[in-house]
Amino acid sequence: MTYHDAMPPGQPYGIYSQQNQNQQPQQQQQAQQAFQPVAGYHHQHHQQQYVNGYQNGHPQYLQQSQHSQQPQVPYAQSAYPQAQPTFDASNPVNLSNYSSKPTTSFAHTPQTTTAPVQFVDPSFLQKQYVPPVQTNRILPAPHSMTLPSPQLPLPQISRHNQQIPLQQIQQTTNQHDQQQRQYQKQQQQQQQQQQQQQRNTSNQHHQQQARQQPYSQPSQPQSSPHVQTQQLHQPISRSNGHRPDERLLQPQATPAERATPRGPGRPPSVAKSSASAQRTGHVETLPLLLCVAEDCFAKAHAAASGIARSMSDSEVKGYHKMVATGLGCLEVAMNSNKLWPRLEARLCLRYASVLIEETTNIMEAETALTRGILVCEKHRFIDLKYCSQFLLMKTLFQRNPRAAFKSLDTHIMDATMYKHAPWVYAFRFLKAAFHIQSGTAADHHALENLRRMASIATTRDEKAMFVMVMLLEGLSHLNTMKDDWINRVQNCIAQAQKLQFDDAAHIPQLDALLLLLDLACSLRQKSHRDAAQKLSVLQSKLEELRNLPSWSSVSHELLLPIRRVVNDAAPTLSRDTEAVLRRGDGAFDYLVLSALGKQGSFAMAYIFNGIVALYKSTTLGRSSTIWTEAVRLLEDKNSGSGPKPLPDALAHTQWAKSVSNYAQVLIGLQAATLSDWRKVKACLDALGTAQQPEGFLDVLTLYLTGVFKQGTCKLGEALVIWKDPRFAMDRSGLPQNNTSHIISELCILAALNRIWIMQAPAQRNDGETAHLLDFLRPLCEDNPDLDIRITYNLVLASITLDPPLPINQVKQHMKLSLNGAQNTSNTHFLSIALNIMRNKLFENVVGEQALKSARAGTAQAKKSGNLLWMSVAEGMLAQSLEQQGLKEEAEKTREDGIRLANEARLRTQVE
Repeated sequence: MTYHDAMPPGQPYGIYSQQNQNQQPQQQQQAQQAFQPVAGYHHQHHQQQYVNGYQNGHPQYLQQSQHSQQPQVPYAQSAYPQAQPTFDASNPVNLSNYSSKPTTSFAHTPQTTTAPVQFVDPSFLQKQYVPPVQTNRILPAPHSMTLPSPQLPLPQISRHNQQIPLQQIQQTTNQHDQQQRQYQKQQQQQQQQQQQQQRNTSNQHHQQQARQQPYSQPSQPQSSPHVQTQQLHQPISRSNGHRPDERLLQPQATPAERATPRGPGRPPSVAKSSASAQRTGHVETLPLLLCVAEDCFAKAHAAASGIARSMSDSEVKGYHKMVATGLGCLEVAMNSNKLWPRLEARLCLRYASVLIEETTNIMEAETALTRGILVCEKHRFIDLKYCSQFLLMKTLFQRNPRAAFKSLDTHIMDATMYKHAPWVYAFRFLKAAFHIQSGTAADHHALENLRRMASIATTRDEKAMFVMVMLLEGLSHLNTMKDDWINRVQNCIAQAQKLQFDDAAHIPQLDALLLLLDLACSLRQKSHRDAAQKLSVLQSKLEELRNLPSWSSVSHELLLPIRRVVNDAAPTLSRDTEAVLRRGDGAFDYLVLSALGKQGSFAMAYIFNGIVALYKSTTLGRSSTIWTEAVRLLEDKNSGSGPKPLPDALAHTQWAKSVSNYAQVLIGLQAATLSDWRKVKACLDALGTAQQPEGFLDVLTLYLTGVFKQGTCKLGEALVIWKDPRFAMDRSGLPQNNTSHIISELCILAALNRIWIMQAPAQRNDGETAHLLDFLRPLCEDNPDLDIRITYNLVLASITLDPPLPINQVKQHMKLSLNGAQNTSNTHFLSIALNIMRNKLFENVVGEQALKSARAGTAQAKKSGNLLWMSVAEGMLAQSLEQQGLKEEAEKTREDGIRLANEARLRTQVE
């Protein structure tokens, strides 16, 4: 058995590894035979280290040791296993592991026990006997690999107070330095060889980490086993019983460590250094990249609604920076070689979806989706494959709509063949959306697609899906200009309402949409009495649904239930398909659609309410109040909105602005009817600040501007506006740049206003008037809109032509306009028709019939609230009264007419 020699300061027993100690068992047995310790060895060892409680190396210890003449006990290297040293700064001497009983025999087989930790203060030794060495050299960490460095003897302090010559100390120190230089050179060569081998066998990522590792575990230098055995296991004689060089066991300090002095009185064993730091473990970066990407997207989407309202440059830039950071993280993750197949397919799907939502980089999105589809086909990820194909159709439609329709038909056939009904619905709804965006929602192929979905929903007994399909078909017919549009829309509404007693068909969004469609149909049909009844039903339903928890004010999602088909072998729905198809908790899954939200439904109800109130003459201007409330609701910034991409938030904000602008136009048109031109000017100013997209709102705003110019007596400017190219039509009556029936009606009204303006002496043009009448005759006589026919008959009944129209034709036009005004309950039309009839038929006529006609025109003019027509009616009534001999009443009536005319003239002074 071998024992530990005098250890370097702060080192425990067993610093050398058990592996190195067992390399030469035979030489170890020879060392045991060469040295047989006597009894009481541990007691003598204890006295050698501590005398009268003083530590070895202490001055008082030296004085006490002079009186001791016990023989010096040689030490050999210990074969004990490595133990973790403990150190208490307040009590550096730990005697808990020492045994006070002497050991009587060492002939038995050595047993591995935990050796005591000994700390020897080297300060006295360094100051008195050896030249000063650098104090910033520390011992490696207890878990570091032991270096088989050469063992050179250090001068030993004798307990017999024997002084060692200074020349011998210096010679020993020189040997230390020389051996240290040789060891360092050998160590550097070995490190270079290992680094070269690592560069040849490791990839670039592991190379960078290997170069960044601290010096805590240097590699062992290549030394011969014979020399290593002699150094570690050979017994040391009394004349050679010295410690190994402490400096050779320490790693070389960096320049920064050499510049940092060690505090006074601090033991070398607890000195801290970066060279002995723990080796940092490899950090997996793929989960971090995915987490950072999703955090960036979540933070950006949470602020998208506010950014869409303000569109501040700094906020938009910050949003794009967050999205770009998330996309960069996803791109790095996609290029990783540690992706398992499903994660790769999910990453491709997520990366492509963000590209489609946030950017215009369609080609890169298609590349990522194609890569994901290939992985899904290889590993049979049916859910991810369908979802990737769904997104791929969106990108293809932006680039080539015809190819997108053809590919959609292929995917629908595949899903139908495999009986994946949820994805059949998804692809068919996508096809219907493409038809709406293309303006072909009422075409045969679009309607056939909707009817196929209705048939599938009826077969599978999915009531809510059937109602949604009927709503889409009804909206498609509502936007057409066909003669039988009203019958088709009413048929779709009837098909949906036959399920009104089935709870499975009632979803809040569907109920509100169905009532709005029914009300819009009645308004376009000019059936205002039915519209008033339907408006009452709509208001009651909205009040019932106002506080319903299932209809969120934040989300605009519409979840249509689909009966679940269990297919464990190849699941078609998962958490990765929640943007299109979402799993439910019960027996139903859900198709996710974007529909009209709660705020939009209430805003549309306010707008319809104002239109219905126009035909009630009980309170003038009530409609403007209702529309103003709709504008306030749409522009409310405190209304909740969930996280969404910025393009979706911009689309929703743009829709709200469009509806708000439409309400502003309606307010301006009613103000023009009431001769409130200052309010019309305010509405035009509000519309001018908003950027109008090209469409019917742009033309509608231009029409309101022409009405304002004409009403404020600026006939020349109004005539220029009515001749604007946006009001140009072809022979079929359709606008040249748009097929919307709203713009077509505005173009007809602009032409009729031109005819009225050209009746003024300064603007008269009989040739152009005749040309316009010939152009408008086929468009207006059989127009499906009753208001257009009434306006056309009023114009023909009031204008003067050369040659003039026969009186019978004039009477026919007046009759048609009166009947139409009574059917539509339009008091403004009725007022104009009665006053034109009084002027054309009862001018300079004495009798009760002429007086009754004048009084009827005056009464209807007061109900309409138009100051100009009120002054005209009062003037004609005064003339009729005067012809009947009622001079006092005629004078009073004439004064009222003059007052109203002056007030109307004063209201036109707004600029």
